[in-house]
Amino acid sequence: MKELAKALLAARKEMGKLINNAKNPHYRSNYATLDEVIRVAQEPLANAGICVLESTAVISESNATVQKLELRHVESGDSYQSTIPLICKDPSNPQQLKSAQTYARRMLWTAAAGLAPVDDDDGNSASQGASKPAQDPLALLKPHETAIIAFAASKGTIIAGVHELPAKWLQSPQKLIAAAQEYASQNTVKKEVKK
Repeated sequence: MKELAKALLAARKEMGKLINNAKNPHYRSNYATLDEVIRVAQEPLANAGICVLESTAVISESNATVQKLELRHVESGDSYQSTIPLICKDPSNPQQLKSAQTYARRMLWTAAAGLAPVDDDDGNSASQGASKPAQDPLALLKPHETAIIAFAASKGTIIAGVHELPAKWLQSPQKLIAAAQEYASQNTVKKEVKK
């Protein structure tokens, strides 16, 4: 492994920055596509004499499908292999399996090349660990929903609930809560009850 490690270190010095070039609207995050990861890693690895071998296999004992990636130093024969299971709801569905394979390949290439996106949104919540869990902006906004609906209407955005807010409004939930509360306090009609 000594020669592979030296070649991998040399390759990593040549690799450019990995850019998050795609958006995941479901999780409101950015990520680097498989094409982008390969674009950044493949040529420096090849220049350092490292061949990347990929395969998909079924483990007979568990009937699980896995994706494999092997880095092989051509000159010395040193190699290192990584494996990750392909997880999807319906493994018999070719589209779901292909999607799981693409995701697994992206993870394997990124880890093997030692890459990290310049702006790591996609893995942000995982990297923060238990000490600082990521909070769902909608969960933060839900207790203030009535005030936020009224505030949004004052800005020309008509919504039935916080789940309908535009994505840009969810970028700073604390600021939105403060603005909505200020709007509500200034525009609430108060009735005095005579005793």
